[in-house]
Amino acid sequence: MALEFGWASIAELLDGGLMALAKAHYEEIALDQDKVPLAVDLDDFLAREASDTFKIFAAWDNGVLVGYVQWFFYSPGRYKTTLYVDDSAYYLAPEYRKGLTGYLFLKAAVAALPRPCRVQIREKETFKDGKVAMLLGRLGLAPVERVFSGFLED
Repeated sequence: MALEFGWASIAELLDGGLMALAKAHYEEIALDQDKVPLAVDLDDFLAREASDTFKIFAAWDNGVLVGYVQWFFYSPGRYKTTLYVDDSAYYLAPEYRKGLTGYLFLKAAVAALPRPCRVQIREKETFKDGKVAMLLGRLGLAPVERVFSGFLED
């Protein structure tokens, strides 16, 4: 299996099945689906893409979309000379998670980022029994903080 990786526009990916892949991603990993429904704000993503503050790096198998990494680009007010890139989401269809495929995909996505930039991938260290943390460690990323989440009552 030789996947192809590269940047793609939202319009191109929508034609290639992005929403179906995003739904599969949501159904597999989203917590609290009863409280946080999948509701993609496509207009917001398109506006961010037009302003160069959002891009998608994709994976294809013979022209079929099988994965994506969504990146947000920004310069925090405190560090305006430093470009940060934050992943919004990354996903590779389960049947492609064998061997080094996931690692090679994320490695290619990080390597394709503009330089200089700081990469932040916010992931739960214990997600998927710690396998995601091991993958990110292989990419040279290290845990830097713990994230807490909750719901505000009405």
